[in-house]
Amino acid sequence: MLGKIDRKTFEEVIYPHLGEIHDEVIIPPMNGVDTGAIEIDEKRVMVVKTDPVFIVPQFGFKKAAWFAVHILASDVMTSGIPPRYAMIDLNLPPSMTDEQFKEMWIGMHEAMKEIGVMVTAGHTGRYEGVNYPMLGGFSMIGIGEKEKLGSPKKVKEGDVVIVTKGPAIEATALLVNLYPQYFKDRLPSDIFKEAYDMYWKMSCWKDGLIASKIGIHLMHDATEGGLWNALVEVSEVTKKRIKIFEDKLFINRAVKEVTSLVNIDPWISISEGTMIIVTDKAEVKDALLKEGIEAEIIGKMEEGEEGVYLGNKRIEKPTEDPFWRAFFDLQKKAS
Repeated sequence: MLGKIDRKTFEEVIYPHLGEIHDEVIIPPMNGVDTGAIEIDEKRVMVVKTDPVFIVPQFGFKKAAWFAVHILASDVMTSGIPPRYAMIDLNLPPSMTDEQFKEMWIGMHEAMKEIGVMVTAGHTGRYEGVNYPMLGGFSMIGIGEKEKLGSPKKVKEGDVVIVTKGPAIEATALLVNLYPQYFKDRLPSDIFKEAYDMYWKMSCWKDGLIASKIGIHLMHDATEGGLWNALVEVSEVTKKRIKIFEDKLFINRAVKEVTSLVNIDPWISISEGTMIIVTDKAEVKDALLKEGIEAEIIGKMEEGEEGVYLGNKRIEKPTEDPFWRAFFDLQKKAS
């Protein structure tokens, strides 16, 4: 199976074998939690996260570099503590020219400078057998106040569940940016432009920064498996039930049009840029709206057996992300 390993493999193979265990690691690798956390002293923690360097040349190297930075920065920001330092291992394909590399690197520099992150170490080289989009490894570190750190242990009954931007932000943006002519021919011009420009919404760094200043208990971004999968992971890691308010669910009009056109379920489609915020401070929603970020309280945390419930219906963990099927179908049509 392609993509991330399943929960069973994580719990049976990875989690029991983490090398020497250190007491200062207060959040170790966990399924459904995006970062690790290390206690520095009584008041400060260091959060850490690693991802692949994800570069799609079809976007243009500078544009692709922005996304590569924000994928990782968004994950770090789910901790409630913003990223500050970066380490990057670039394993480049021999086909990448010096000009392309320069464009990509400057794009990364500009994206990191915009969010206050500095590269502190790394490695760069060209190697046979390397190909896009995975070009190495990328790590970020943030240091901040322990009281701001999100943790499954902080989540309690009655906390509200806030969602930003709605489902399938990434699925929509990637498909339309990869195959623009296909969608331009089939969508009204205003819907096409909205879907194409959604590329710049594929980050929840700002969402998390705003929320963390007010106070959060846990945050999680909706990547593979989309919003439903992310909510199931929050329920699993907190061991609490989530009640969804069906009348509060929302979906962007361009997302609705694009996902309908390619016949995929937006609620289980990849959605980098969508943040789930669990907090006891409902005013987080208003702060997000004030900054122009769509947000709604779509549910609450309840005691009881873990699970996500929409009315009486239990939301099951998706078995696949339909984005990939749509991606390969469009690839065939475009070739």
